[in-house]
Amino acid sequence: MRAQATLLAASPAYAGGSDLSWEDAANYMGEVLVNGLGSNPVGEMDPTGNVWYADNAVIQNLPAGDNPKEILWRGNKESNVDLERENYPPTLYGNGRVNPTQNLVDAFPMANGYPLSHASSGYDPANPYAGRDPRLAMYIVFNGSTAGPQSTVINTAADASDNNGLNRTETSTRTGYYMRKLLNQSVNANPNSETPGNRYKAFIRYTEIFLGYAEAANEAWGPTGTGTHGFSAYDVVKGIRQRAGIDAADPYLESIKGDQDQMRELIRNERRLELSFEGFRFWDLRRWKEDLTEVARGMRITGGVHNVIDVEERAYRDYMYYGPIPYGEVNKFSELIQNKGW
Repeated sequence: MRAQATLLAASPAYAGGSDLSWEDAANYMGEVLVNGLGSNPVGEMDPTGNVWYADNAVIQNLPAGDNPKEILWRGNKESNVDLERENYPPTLYGNGRVNPTQNLVDAFPMANGYPLSHASSGYDPANPYAGRDPRLAMYIVFNGSTAGPQSTVINTAADASDNNGLNRTETSTRTGYYMRKLLNQSVNANPNSETPGNRYKAFIRYTEIFLGYAEAANEAWGPTGTGTHGFSAYDVVKGIRQRAGIDAADPYLESIKGDQDQMRELIRNERRLELSFEGFRFWDLRRWKEDLTEVARGMRITGGVHNVIDVEERAYRDYMYYGPIPYGEVNKFSELIQNKGW
């Protein structure tokens, strides 16, 4: 928690009110990694850490003390259909509540590691899900994906024949996508024949600490600087991307490993992907003072033709980088000043 707090304190939104540095954050993050995983933590990265929620057998053994290598702190094992009922597509008896945006889908690179906009990516807008980073299919249900205990094909097109299609009913996707990450695909959410699945809440994962180290180390010492712990931001990012299934040569990563600004952008994007749907993005955008007004976009497919659409405008103001202090807390202490704008 000291490492987490120091990363916040060193971030652009808070650095002016703190004497903690990126180097401090990197050292604390590195201390967590070395203490937990050994002197070569990158080499000890859990090979299934990016799908920590998916192994029923491992979760079944949690009460016996069989803790996954990825996890530093977690809740207890549960067995229910709650998350699937909330987020499965309608034909799987779900309410389709979390709809990933096109913005997030576009953040997943190609399997060769290049961003979609790069000249060497090979991205085809007419066939947008082909040749992509394997994490896209792991974390998001897109048109033609399979989901649920029977591996049902999900049609998210606007002209789909069932309620999984874009805006068909109040529980249909608004963006052309459904969330897959965190869900147990063995769960049957049919209220007449429920089959619950195992799950647990991860409070702190090593992947979060690795990414925190990479971010802070890049700012403190550059992409390949190692500080006192002997490994760099580049080493971490390479390990995470190889685990994800990105081309082992990773020519894009190799091309930017001497550029701190481009490495910063890549680290932030890897954080967006690896920690998606786990409650980090809201806070990350604010601590980085990134644009909060980006339009949420989606994908409308009609007759096999893909068209990006605007789904929701955002109207955040600059003061909203910082939240309001609860009024009751301000009343308790007259010297506590409410944040600007609230």
